[in-house]
Amino acid sequence: MAADTHTAREAALLFVASIVVSMIGVFLGIFFLFVNIDLSIRITTALLVGVVGIASFFRHSVFYLSDQVRMGWKQEHPEFQLEVGYANLAIGIWAIMVAGFNLGALACGLLLAIYGTYLLCTLALHIREVYAAKDLRHTGHRDRVMTSVISTSIFVVLLLFFAAVAFGRAGVVPVLL
Repeated sequence: MAADTHTAREAALLFVASIVVSMIGVFLGIFFLFVNIDLSIRITTALLVGVVGIASFFRHSVFYLSDQVRMGWKQEHPEFQLEVGYANLAIGIWAIMVAGFNLGALACGLLLAIYGTYLLCTLALHIREVYAAKDLRHTGHRDRVMTSVISTSIFVVLLLFFAAVAFGRAGVVPVLL
């Protein structure tokens, strides 16, 4: 099947699944902050880093042609996209293991901070695209880029917030909890 016959369907479904899992993770994370902080940290690590990371792997690496259509990209050599997927998979698998084996708040905090930092770097690329892209006069492209900047910003702030909570719980950052 030729690359130009692919649709964004698979990638869009995985992206929506990531957003839904993120919303559930944030809701449960905040809820359990008031009930059981350790469980809150494990849930946010498993969902926000683990499940989202693994779903991102599938979107970027397995369904990379669909993801190119979703993002408005066209590449002959998708190696960059595959690498991004593998990075998400590596971080996601370790997050599931750390949360599942209850390896502690410090390990969870490190994974939350690593994923937050990784996505902060991608946010910098998205912001650069806003200022550098000449085709932002096209409404569809501009809307996609702005949505990406806003949603990634919110997600990064939440990841780093939960990382700070985890570090505080582990006694590394005495400011929180």
